Amino acid sequence: MISIIKNTARADILKIGKIACCGNRGISIYLHDGGADMRIGIFGAVQQEVALIQEQLQGSSIQKANLIFYEGKLHNHEIVLVCGGVGKVNAALCTQILISEFKVDALINTGAGGGTADNIEVFDMVISTDTVQHDVDATAFGCPRGLVPNMDSAFWRADENLRNLAMKAFALCKEQYADEMKNCEQAVEGRIASGDIFVADAKLREKIIKEFEPLCVEMEGAAIAQTAAVNNVPFIILRCISDNAGKHASAKIAYDEFSKEAAKISALIVLEMLKLL
Repeated sequence: MISIIKNTARADILKIGKIACCGNRGISIYLHDGGADMRIGIFGAVQQEVALIQEQLQGSSIQKANLIFYEGKLHNHEIVLVCGGVGKVNAALCTQILISEFKVDALINTGAGGGTADNIEVFDMVISTDTVQHDVDATAFGCPRGLVPNMDSAFWRADENLRNLAMKAFALCKEQYADEMKNCEQAVEGRIASGDIFVADAKLREKIIKEFEPLCVEMEGAAIAQTAAVNNVPFIILRCISDNAGKHASAKIAYDEFSKEAAKISALIVLEMLKLL
């Protein structure tokens, strides 16, 4: 079982046992032997990224900010699921609603991404260690690329225990869902870079790799991470690789062909994580 310590100052939390910081500030999840069920917020940018989870979620729906949020019970936890739309603004908007309106204890972002590392292939899973916005540029004010002015860091660290759960869930999915997972060879932990651009150009891909060394690129994760972190809510970003972000062939063609299966693989891991929580 996993539990949450809420509404506690960061300085106090750091004194409490098995705690790992969420992002660069705030609280985290810790393992223990008992406790109440959790309320988990799950975000996917497009419908195919949340479809499998939505099929299993029994409950009600409510509309906020022109978005439909689905509430229900799944594996003994209260779930709030949303298909929030593409891009960092949509992601931040949904994340804040999940936190402020639905009072979620933790956030999971699931979906597809473009691979940017030599050891990453289509359908491999990337589990975020941290995230960065690769398109933020305030260098004119002396900030390094990726750093939002007045923030402590450009990088937002995912919750360590959620990372561990994601890796365990991947291993279990490989055992239990052999057919669905047959094309997913590995799960790798590393950095995810986000920006308001679908990376399909080899030169841009190489620039992002040179500056930030991510395992994959996508369009929402860092916005979710920053919003969660400044609200002291633990988070994890999961991406199954659907394309190579323009390294060899058209990323758009690869995405169209592989993103549905990639989205399903990532969703399977989310569902398995909920069983482990």
